[in-house]
Amino acid sequence: MDDGASSAKERYADIADLLAALFSSLTDEEPWAAFLDQLARSADASFVTFILTPRGADRPGLFLTPKGDPAVGTLYTSSLFATDPFTGLPDGKVVRFRDFVPAESQRRHAAYFQFLAETTGDEVLGLEIREPGGLELRLRLTRGRQQAAFTEQDEARFEAIVPHLRIALRLFDRLATGETEQQIYAGAIEQMAVGMILLDKRGKVIRLNPTASTILAEGDGIALRGTGIAIDDAELARAFQARLSAGDEDVPLTIRIPRPSGGGDLLLVIGSAHAPDYVLAGGGPATVLYLSDPVHAPRVSPESIRELLGLTQSESAIAADIASGLSLTDCAAHLGISPNTVRAHLRSIFAKTGVKRQSQLVHLVHHSLPGLTRPAA
Repeated sequence: MDDGASSAKERYADIADLLAALFSSLTDEEPWAAFLDQLARSADASFVTFILTPRGADRPGLFLTPKGDPAVGTLYTSSLFATDPFTGLPDGKVVRFRDFVPAESQRRHAAYFQFLAETTGDEVLGLEIREPGGLELRLRLTRGRQQAAFTEQDEARFEAIVPHLRIALRLFDRLATGETEQQIYAGAIEQMAVGMILLDKRGKVIRLNPTASTILAEGDGIALRGTGIAIDDAELARAFQARLSAGDEDVPLTIRIPRPSGGGDLLLVIGSAHAPDYVLAGGGPATVLYLSDPVHAPRVSPESIRELLGLTQSESAIAADIASGLSLTDCAAHLGISPNTVRAHLRSIFAKTGVKRQSQLVHLVHHSLPGLTRPAA
């Protein structure tokens, strides 16, 4: 094989390794880091600096310099980021620091030039990518004073990965947004003391939250046995299995599970995850279970409901119990009144709030008073 073919093969292998590191690093515990290490080796750079920031921010959202001195990074992000002259580069174009920041501007940017002189030097290639949503990626390659200067070939190789970086940035933004939303939803469910269990199409548990783990560990009417959910009551167990076998039923099924300990029924709601076929085929979530203990779950504050909805003390207590998941019978037992009295108050609550069903009342309370719960008595 001639030298030209050998060199081309090496370049191909190098870019393949670089792109593999780029996309695989997006889901790492420390996103981007493995890619930056690979990029530093590929470009023979002393340092690679990665900055991800909303446009116009005074501080970067994410700042990474693998193998760099953390103190140097802290100095840059806290004192120099906002006044960095090596910004505003043409989108997607590799620029050399000395070409973009003329020497005569040293006096105007004295602190930044002193920073370069004491740390890395000015042999730096920069690249910026801006997304319509407002995110800006800044990537810099730096060579030390004892290394050769970057060549035009180095610049071209750096610029060749720009299309892939754009895709990676969009993927990372979607992953980060999805994870944030997932944490918000999970936090809301935890706050309401609702257990959530995801099952695959075979009924195997693939994920459950801490509340579900706690309830199942008690083994009081329902438990986790092996990788599946087991219900003590034989008739309810058959209904549960029948629903799992039915697959994509649109209407959720609610089951009250009696607890042998006498601690009050558990509520189990069975719904479909509505995942795409390729997710189901791969063992992804097919069924979602919501498991709650209405008697011991955190209570919505009656005082907050009373003030917000203009209810009487008795009405607000009933509305709070219903919003916390209690049935009319459980509500009557909890408050020490008759079910008929609860129904009478409920009609008055409906008239004052404009809702017509208990489910609408629950939605109104939780939508209006997020976070205003207190431990069960």
